[in-house]
This record gives sequence, C-alpha cells and structure tokens, in this order.
Amino acid sequence: MERKNDSDMAETEEELTPVAKQTSRKRSDKKISVLWLRWKRRGMVEIMSGHRRWTLTNCVRIGLEKALADRTHMKPIEELTKDDYEDIRSKRHNETLDKKSQQSFEFATYAGEVFATLRNIINISEEEYLNSVTPMANRRYLEFISNSKSGQDFFLTPDKRFMIKTQTKKETYFFLEHLRTYIEHFKKYPHTLMVKFLGLHNIKLKGKKRLYFIVMQSIFYPDERIRERYDIKACQASRYVLPEKDGSQIITVLKDNNFGDNKINLGSNRAWFLQQVQADTELLEELGVLDYSLLVGITELHNDEKNSQDLASLVQRVTKSLHHGSPEKSANHAKSTGSTLHEEISHSAATLPVNGVMGSLPGMVDSDDPQTDPTVHHTSTGHGAEADTKYNMIANIPGLNRRLLLNTPNNLHIVDGEEYRYFLGIIDFFVTYSLKKKLENLWKKIRFPGQSFSTVPPKAYAERFRKYMAEHSE
Repeated sequence: MERKNDSDMAETEEELTPVAKQTSRKRSDKKISVLWLRWKRRGMVEIMSGHRRWTLTNCVRIGLEKALADRTHMKPIEELTKDDYEDIRSKRHNETLDKKSQQSFEFATYAGEVFATLRNIINISEEEYLNSVTPMANRRYLEFISNSKSGQDFFLTPDKRFMIKTQTKKETYFFLEHLRTYIEHFKKYPHTLMVKFLGLHNIKLKGKKRLYFIVMQSIFYPDERIRERYDIKACQASRYVLPEKDGSQIITVLKDNNFGDNKINLGSNRAWFLQQVQADTELLEELGVLDYSLLVGITELHNDEKNSQDLASLVQRVTKSLHHGSPEKSANHAKSTGSTLHEEISHSAATLPVNGVMGSLPGMVDSDDPQTDPTVHHTSTGHGAEADTKYNMIANIPGLNRRLLLNTPNNLHIVDGEEYRYFLGIIDFFVTYSLKKKLENLWKKIRFPGQSFSTVPPKAYAERFRKYMAEHSE
C-alpha cells in the first residue's frame, strides 16, 4: 500500500467535511478529557467488575439510595428526640447487580434523622448528597490507594467529595453512644476541626460477615492541587514514612517525623486554630479517647487567592461564616419570625467599610495589629456603626469561635495562611483507653525508651496534642 506524504495528509484534512471535522475535534477533546480524568484520579482505582469490592460497593450504593429515598423529612436540630438518636431502620434487598448475578443483602441505617439534620446544617442538600454517594452505574466508587496500615477499607465517591470507611462494631456503637454529644459540640462550635460524619450504616451480604461503615466528608477535597499530606499524632515512635518515588500512583500520607520542625503558617487564623484545637481536644479528653490525628494537606496559594478581600467577597464570606452551623437553620423548616442575626449582618455589611469588616472575624486581619485585632472593641460612628456592633457581637459570642470561611467547597476544613492553603481536620477519635491500651502503654515504654508514643492516657494525649499544635503553628 502506498504511504501518503505530509502534503497528501494536509490535503486530506482540508477536504474533510464540516461534520467530519467536528467529529475529529470531539474525539480529540474526549482523549484530553480521559487524560485529565486519569490525572485527577491518580492514587485512585475505579471499583469495576472483577474488583474485590465490586459486589460490596454496588450493594452499598443500592442500600444508600433506598434508605435516603425512604427518609421523609428533616427536623430542626432542637426537635431531635431520644428516639431519633436511637432509631435503626433495616431492610432486606434482593437485587440484580448485572445480567449474570443476583445478590441478597440486609442494609441498616442508624439515626437517619440526626445525620440528615447535620448534613443540612453544613449546607449539603439531600439531592447533592444522594447524587454523590449513590452514583449512576457508569460512575464508579474509587478505592483510595495509600500507605495506610489501619486494615480498614476506604473508598471515595466518584467526585471524591465523600469517603466511605469501614469500622468495627465496637467503634460504631461507641459513636452512637456519644452521637448527641458530637452534635451538641457542633452546635457550640460550628467551625470545629472534627471530621463531619454524615451517615452511619451496616450491611450484611448473604454468606458474609456484617460490615459497619460510616460516610464522612473528605478533608482533602478538592484534592487536585494538594502537594503534601500529613497525619499528625504529636508523637515520635513509628511516626516516619518513607516517601514514595516520583511518579508513584500511591498517595503517601506522611507523619510527624516527616513534618519535623516545619510549621503550619496560618497568620491571623492561628489564634482561631489553637482555640479550636483546645475546644475539640477537651471534648475528646472528656470522651476518654486517644490515638486521634490532625490531617494536614498543603497547597500553594495562587496570587488571586492571596488578594481576595474586596468588599463584595468579604460580605459574601462573612455571611457564609455566620450561616454555617446555625442551629436555627433548616431548609424545610425555616421560620418566618423576622431576620436572623446573620441575615441582618449581611444586609448591613453593604454599608460597612472594608476595615470595619476586617476587624470582626479571625482570618480577616493580622491579629498582631492592635488597630484591627478582633479582640479589641472599637467605637464606630456613622452609617457603619450598627453593622460594626453586630459583627463584634458574633466575633465575641462565647463558645462559637467562628472564623472567616472561604468561598470554596469544603470550607469548614480549608484555612488559608499567608502563602499556603491548608486542609485541616481531626480524625479517628473512636479508640478508648481500654485494658488492652493500658498494657500497650507499658510495652511501649520498654520498646521505645525516651520516645513519645500514641498509647497514653486521654488527658496526657490531649495536652501533648495541644502543645504540639502551638509549637508547630505560627
């Protein structure tokens, strides 16, 4: 066969009809889209037919879809009852997973109304939650490939917004026992660093052991720009990970000894961060837990992200900061009793000078500047005085410890410093100081002389955790 030269090829391309050219462009665009998707999903494996968890994840998807569709309504958080916290709804399913196989399974949902209320408080609609956690058949769950040795299964929704994590029966019932305390803490501290748990379930496939799992927000979302990830427990023993080689598909989560003497450069958000760490660890100490971690993701800020404090942006961010976690907020139960405080503030902000806004919530100012320190009360006059008063009311409400949220997805876990954007969240707070852990404490004292380790009493763990965060932030 005669091979065409370059000029022949050029003439052939020019002779393509408009429809053929359009088809060619579509194919090229599709190839680019596939490559982009592969890059976005590095460190992930699609759970397809033949994967060891394909049957399980399909049954999870069906179970979640039916459970969420059956839920009738959301309650305002003040109306949640003892029965809501203790509610367990279980259903049997017999589903055709593909043309060849059928699967029988039992699926249970714990405290559905409670978790629906929490989703509503953090501005996740039921529709977007349903679409994300119960993807269509052509959008598959993703297995998270990491260096974790926990023995638990992790998989992500196709958009990587939510994580599904298996856990033990003991951990499940421990969390249920303290679920009301968790919700009350979220009401008191709307911008808590603790990971947001959005659903709790179990599933029993025919002939298989019952599995318990929890649905949570992924702290590392969106993850495309994250260049470093750390799991910090504030101790030394066994807290180093050998980084993966360049080009590896494994997402390496580094540890304390990898982090070394580095600092989390939060600038004006540092005071908020330390106060929130204090509040969160006091709760965990009260619950008698240990072995929890601070997840830290780091990405560099773009120039436009460093300079986003124009008035319109600030008004929007302040309104969002006051709105998040408002106990009175419920999409299906809004009360027409006049403006709420955050509505009044957002309305007044249009007349407030930028420097007035910037003296209100952590993250808007350099906290070392006495003229704009949020803890300093200023006397205002003129048309911005009323708004200034309302901002200071919010900034000084005991317990709330709010900060200025970003106009980004997952903004309850994202904090900007001066040069870097941080993804921060406290995870894995289900381990109690049991007899087994006390014996482990004695063994580690012998095994790691002179080194700090994770298995210590809850009070000592919390104090050491707070001390580490103070020393490794600025």
